[in-house]
Amino acid sequence: MNFTLDTLGAPVRLDDATAELRPVYDPRLRTFSVQLWKDNEPHGIHGLTETFRYADEPLMTIDAFLAERGVRALTGEEAAWLYAALVHAKGGPDWELLVMSIAGGEQL
Repeated sequence: MNFTLDTLGAPVRLDDATAELRPVYDPRLRTFSVQLWKDNEPHGIHGLTETFRYADEPLMTIDAFLAERGVRALTGEEAAWLYAALVHAKGGPDWELLVMSIAGGEQL
């Protein structure tokens, strides 16, 4: 998985390529969520009953959510990718700061 600024907004595809995570930010509620899709079908929403106000919050419990649905846990690289995708979904100053930190060579 290669990080580029052009691909950070894309869904996070897991190794088996049948599952992907789609980041969502609801500007009206100001909450984050992650949609799980398997075989091109919706398979659950992480954040449907939780209130995730910050992009890192869904990552704290995503592995348990995935395990309940028969999907393996994220690798560290996939978790970093998902975090960046969530920030991208929100946009605004948070996204600009992340872009500047990536451009400056900092780690996610």
